[in-house]
Amino acid sequence: MPWLLPVNALVHRNDEAVVWVESLAVYPNGFVVNVNIQADPCVSQQDVMARVHSFGRAFPRIGVRFSDGSTGGQGAEPRRSRLDVPKDVDGFPTEPFVGFSGGGGGGRGWRFGAWIYPLPPNGPVEIFISMPAAGLEEGKVEVDGGQVRAAAERARVIWS
Repeated sequence: MPWLLPVNALVHRNDEAVVWVESLAVYPNGFVVNVNIQADPCVSQQDVMARVHSFGRAFPRIGVRFSDGSTGGQGAEPRRSRLDVPKDVDGFPTEPFVGFSGGGGGGRGWRFGAWIYPLPPNGPVEIFISMPAAGLEEGKVEVDGGQVRAAAERARVIWS
């Protein structure tokens, strides 16, 4: 079971939508960035849905930069697979890997998660999010890698 680390940080805002990182669900070997996208309630539902359908199933772009300078990201082609990332003897990635972990929504709000391996080193962790097809340019949130590592110690392993 993950330990939730609240973030509640605004990533991007324009006249049509807002994007924020709600929390990190931290596991012993990585974490999920929980992202929310909310459309402006003052814009007509028809306009919101027309905008959604105009960019189709375009996924957000998400990336990370750890304090040691290592980076990882997802959303740009070609997509990387977990199989393509260098791993240690236990099979855990040795450089940041970002993969989508699901999401959904409709109407005016959407949520998705991005799984990040491995745990970051102590120091700042920068999380970058954009969705150019929807007019949401890149924004960034910074979290403390030490807090992420401390949260990982509180996560519970259910199966091993």
